[in-house]
Amino acid sequence: MKNKIPLVTHYKKLLFFAFNRFKGKNYTVMREYFADVLISEVEEFMPLWKKRVLDVGGARGEFCRILSHKRKCDAINLDPSPQEFIGGWDKSLTKDKLWLKTRVGVADSLPFKDNCFDLVILRGVLEHIPFEKQQKSVNEMYRVTKKNGFGYIMIPPWYNPHAGHALKPFHILPFKVAKFLRTTLFGTNINARSLKELNLYPITFKRMEKMISSAHFKIAATRDTHLRFHLVTKIPLLREIMVPAVAFILIKE
Repeated sequence: MKNKIPLVTHYKKLLFFAFNRFKGKNYTVMREYFADVLISEVEEFMPLWKKRVLDVGGARGEFCRILSHKRKCDAINLDPSPQEFIGGWDKSLTKDKLWLKTRVGVADSLPFKDNCFDLVILRGVLEHIPFEKQQKSVNEMYRVTKKNGFGYIMIPPWYNPHAGHALKPFHILPFKVAKFLRTTLFGTNINARSLKELNLYPITFKRMEKMISSAHFKIAATRDTHLRFHLVTKIPLLREIMVPAVAFILIKE
């Protein structure tokens, strides 16, 4: 494996981010670290050097920045409402004259031609897309991916305690119960009255597999991006509960 991240180093970073990710610039640092994780996982199958990459729902563009900086990728960040994007000329990258690009768009209607990207990323995004648009979003990924190119989808399987965002770990309970427990025990201010108002649309490992198959992608590998227990992603039921975030590495044959 190329660019393999030592497991001890990985766990130390996870522990740090668990308690400090919202302090200072740590959230950006965390996303940049997971960009390194993505690179290590994808490069088991394809070198990323100077490849054309699309990051769908990439927020501020941290993943594109790392891919541009470390692999000289032509990386495009796509987001429906990008905020404070790390775009334009990045002062730390001017020596390499790398242009970080962003586009405004949505996952279920990608503003690109067919077969134009070597890698398309949909990381931690699909669970925020309404159910009726999820399959189309995966289909669109397939459409814009080159033949023999790759897709990378990461989701938190719904029955894992980590998956519920503002409601975790109570999210599998009825909404009102989960909201009450989260507010009472953690002091979380939740104004929403439903998962839909939280912009949260649960996805299981099993449902993700069906959407991938319907889109005609083939699964090259599954990876436990957080705990690195990759074997568990192969075991039905356990993978729905024990994997905080699973990455599906997909190939368009």
